[in-house]
Amino acid sequence: MNAIITNWVLIAVCFMTYFVVSMVYKKLGVYNLHSALLTTNGLRLLNLKHVLGIVLFGVLSYMMIPELQYLVTVIEVPKIHVLLLFVFIILLSANISYLSVKKQCGEQETVNVDYSFAHAWFYFSIRFFFLLGYEFFFRGILLFKLLEYTTLPLAIVYNTMLYVVIHSFDSKKEILGAIPFGIVLCLFAYYTNSVWYAFLIHLALSAVYEISIFYHLTLKNKIVS
Repeated sequence: MNAIITNWVLIAVCFMTYFVVSMVYKKLGVYNLHSALLTTNGLRLLNLKHVLGIVLFGVLSYMMIPELQYLVTVIEVPKIHVLLLFVFIILLSANISYLSVKKQCGEQETVNVDYSFAHAWFYFSIRFFFLLGYEFFFRGILLFKLLEYTTLPLAIVYNTMLYVVIHSFDSKKEILGAIPFGIVLCLFAYYTNSVWYAFLIHLALSAVYEISIFYHLTLKNKIVS
């Protein structure tokens, strides 16, 4: 019983800590890469937030709940229909990001921000491990702990609700998009018994968007010149 209480206290502390930090960052005007690049020291602040997320969602969760470490350490090839659906969702996610950033970059003029390729490499390296820890927490720890007490549909509902709450400081479009996206990621985590497939889908959605944003706002002028 003590171990169960400890696990849920850890989950609650990790979630609430990151939620409060996200609220503070919203007030600072740094809530995603786009806003960070347009804010003084914004990228440094965003990197710090992601490092905190790695510690909370990845390192602490992995160390304190070892019975679910297999969700990261074990990777199995799923059934063919799941694998084909995974490839389709990867391509769809990348395409959605491409269309979104194309529209946004068309409306946003390139700005002269003093960031280099070194800043980009550093940011995306941290972002990679953050998303892995993020998926381990939401589609791993949280989802599979909920499954110990309820059915799959209800576990997905609760998981998605908390996923939307953590996105409550994002744009309305991102909040609404978190609902179907969260459901899809939960299903992949459940049917593959791993967080890697959910992570790769999330990475595809994030990478296409953020690399394009970084290039358009900061690196485009350097390459042209």
